[in-house]
Amino acid sequence: MKLSKLIDCRNWPIFLLRVGLLVCVMVVNSTASMALRTADFTISHLGKAEGLDNQRIFSVCQSSSGAIWWSSLKGVGRFNGSKVRTYRLDDKVPFNHLGGRVIHVTAESKEVYAFDNRGSLFKFNVSLDRFELIAQISKKLGYEVALNDIQLTDRGIYLALHDGVYILTDNSFRQIVKGIYVNNIVATKDRLLFCAREGVFNEKGRKLLTYNTESAYYDELSGKLWLGGYENGLHVVTFGRDGRVSTDQFVSLTGGLIHGNPIRSICPYDDDTMLVGSDGEGVWQMSRDGRGECSLLFDANETNHGVLHGNGVYSMVVDSWKNIVIGTYSGGIDIARPIGSTIAIFRHTANDRETLSNDHVNTVMPLSDDLVLMGTDNGISIYNQTTGQWRHSCQGIVVLSATKHPDGTVLVSTYGKGIYVIDSQAQVRHIYTVNNSTLKDNHVYATYHDKNGNWWVGSLNGDLIQKSSSGVIRCYPIHDVQAITQLASGQIAIGTAFGLKLVTPDNDEIKDLNYAPAGVTDVNPFVTHLLALGPELWIATDGGGVYVYHMTKRQSRQLTVDNGLPSNYVRSLVKGKDGRIWIATDEGLAYVKTDESYTIVNVNYCYGLDREYSRGAVQNLPNGDIVFGSTTGAVVVHPEGVQPLNYKTKLVILGVNYIKSDNDLGHIDLAMVQEQRIYLSYSQRTFDVLFESVNMRHHYDISYRYKIDDGEWSQPTDQQSIRFVSMEPGRHLLTIQCTSRTCGEVVDTQQLIITIGRPWWNSWWMWCVYIALLLLTFWGAWRVYRLQEKYMRLSIDYLQLMQQVPSSSSASSPKELLAETDVAIEDNDSGRDFVDRATRLIVENLSDSEFSIDRLCREMAMSRTLFYVKLKSYTGKSPQDFIRIIRLEHAAALLRSGRSVTEVSALSGFDNPKYFSTVFKKYFGVSPSKYQ
Repeated sequence: MKLSKLIDCRNWPIFLLRVGLLVCVMVVNSTASMALRTADFTISHLGKAEGLDNQRIFSVCQSSSGAIWWSSLKGVGRFNGSKVRTYRLDDKVPFNHLGGRVIHVTAESKEVYAFDNRGSLFKFNVSLDRFELIAQISKKLGYEVALNDIQLTDRGIYLALHDGVYILTDNSFRQIVKGIYVNNIVATKDRLLFCAREGVFNEKGRKLLTYNTESAYYDELSGKLWLGGYENGLHVVTFGRDGRVSTDQFVSLTGGLIHGNPIRSICPYDDDTMLVGSDGEGVWQMSRDGRGECSLLFDANETNHGVLHGNGVYSMVVDSWKNIVIGTYSGGIDIARPIGSTIAIFRHTANDRETLSNDHVNTVMPLSDDLVLMGTDNGISIYNQTTGQWRHSCQGIVVLSATKHPDGTVLVSTYGKGIYVIDSQAQVRHIYTVNNSTLKDNHVYATYHDKNGNWWVGSLNGDLIQKSSSGVIRCYPIHDVQAITQLASGQIAIGTAFGLKLVTPDNDEIKDLNYAPAGVTDVNPFVTHLLALGPELWIATDGGGVYVYHMTKRQSRQLTVDNGLPSNYVRSLVKGKDGRIWIATDEGLAYVKTDESYTIVNVNYCYGLDREYSRGAVQNLPNGDIVFGSTTGAVVVHPEGVQPLNYKTKLVILGVNYIKSDNDLGHIDLAMVQEQRIYLSYSQRTFDVLFESVNMRHHYDISYRYKIDDGEWSQPTDQQSIRFVSMEPGRHLLTIQCTSRTCGEVVDTQQLIITIGRPWWNSWWMWCVYIALLLLTFWGAWRVYRLQEKYMRLSIDYLQLMQQVPSSSSASSPKELLAETDVAIEDNDSGRDFVDRATRLIVENLSDSEFSIDRLCREMAMSRTLFYVKLKSYTGKSPQDFIRIIRLEHAAALLRSGRSVTEVSALSGFDNPKYFSTVFKKYFGVSPSKYQ
């Protein structure tokens, strides 16, 4: 048949219609194959419990540091992957402005701006760690405004207001479009477009579209403008060279002709997918080229897509790690993290049959290129990797292990129910129990088909059973079987809770294998899994790590946490197609390079791999991936995507907080910290150093440690601050390291020189005061010493003078003695004046018995000590003796005049005549009565 006959001109319309339909089907199928699935993401939530001040979120963005920012009803929040920080914009907002207040935040280049619908514009000051007011539009205009959006350009800041568009520069503020209520400003390739209630306008104020537009995104890849209407749905618009609208394609989210919910956020996920946030209907996705239909990705309903905490999506952003950060009107922040090509996680969702039947996965087995069997504590779940559908059976049965039979069937052992078989059609039937077979115990822990066609069954309390291909059954007295494998020699290795047994098929002999390393007596006998690799047998134990036993050399080597294992409680072993040995433990996953070094690499830094794995639950999939069973679902690992620590993050010192004298919190500017040195006074020596490393993908693996000068490293912690209490004055070097919690590798290091000032009492000027006081003390002591020396010299001179007086003078009168004393002091005029004045005062008060030394010192205008020193130095007499001598000399004169003893006693200042007589006799050698 000729081609011209086959394609007749009359058949062209039908032929073209068929070709068009075929192309449409191909496009739809290709779009569907590229669509994102809810199961491709894991969801985390930021709400009140995580530190949000309010769950009403208006906008979300990412800054150049990698941190996520959002605006809420009360202020602005920041999330660095592990810590939420909140900021207040202005504490002096009038009460009439708080009602209906809407705050937005946006990041441009390295700057972060915030604004509210009342017209206040703020800029984040990194050095001071706060938002600062830079403009109040209502004050500039003189009336209340509604500020809805801002756009930062080289020409200035464009402002979307209720009455048009304004531009704010350092020197001017002017209006460029009037008379429209602008909701959004979008930057296209070469111009700005203003999305308003009245339509879409260009910078000249020309109306390009007529419908009310809430949100917009210009796609530089395709040159298309995506518009989200208030009640007009989603539109994809293209422009001609003259700037006019070329095409305007309406896209229905739900398949209807109208869309009543506002579309408030549009952003691309990757080169193929565009995300659309609907206020009330969650997050939708569509091909980025604008073709095909929209499909639901996330919402807050009770469906397979129901992972959000609110349907009112107000803002979205796809961060640097391909996480989708979603802010909703009432549900706070939801973060959808992609599982990606590295791992896939299967978890159980309550009341959803299209998920795993139970999270405790005890065994895994690929049935074909598409089907994967997962045995759980609640039966069998079979997953179709092509269709994404699940099939469940044996509900209520605990499935422990699975073994593939050469005929393609799979034997499944259970706890207490015997053995089931699954055929190539994934049909399940119960075949072996204690009642209908030679099983001795229905608690079957392990089954195995060897290369000779023998089938081995090990149970908890029953004997080990060997069933040959011809049906001959042999039993071995081996109980508590945990794992079975065949060695290169043909022997069967049986791992039990009490050691490792070797059995030769069709032979009753049972041997114990001693796999202890040379010279080691402490060996763990509880075998959990076995892996035979040529002459080597890898033995996983419950608490003893892994023993690698060479069957030919009869040598053993033990691998434990000291070698890099996450834990010594090893659950399963498998060799991947890349040649690495993967070791699953109760505290995560690691692999070993099969070289002489036996280097162990802990890979818990990969999202989803840090979990408790199940005993023996591991298998290679046909495509080279590895599926693991755990107590929290099943994990599919793509080995090529798991390498030694391969992420980077930058450690940044944010600032220093200290307590002021008034107990307020002080903050050291970040600019000072960026110079790698700070100075604190002595009163500020109790302070906090703040730092962070932003990595939204591996934040759970990041830990920190520090040391001061050459001291010891601190224990790793996830805390992003260090408190120092009463640090010693002087210069100190603080070293902070960001490390991997998994392997301890240092990711980044920062150093800070901290200088603590000395206290005022230890400052240089106080030391000058101390030295001056010390010198003054020495000078005073020297002066006292000189006075004492003078006194001693005068005392010696007086004694020498007394010794020069003739012995007969001792019987002379006191007047003569005083005269001799006068001779001793006559060379000292100042001393004579002093003595004369003191004598005169005493004489004037002789009859006053109350006249005391203290009164005499006051009359002399000097202290008692000084008076004593001077009088002693000049006369050699103490003040008391000096006064007594003068009184007695006066009394002697009165007695010679004929006065009575009693009268003389009173006139000389002695109240008691008897005392007067005693003193007089002691001084003159005779009593007063005889002296007369």
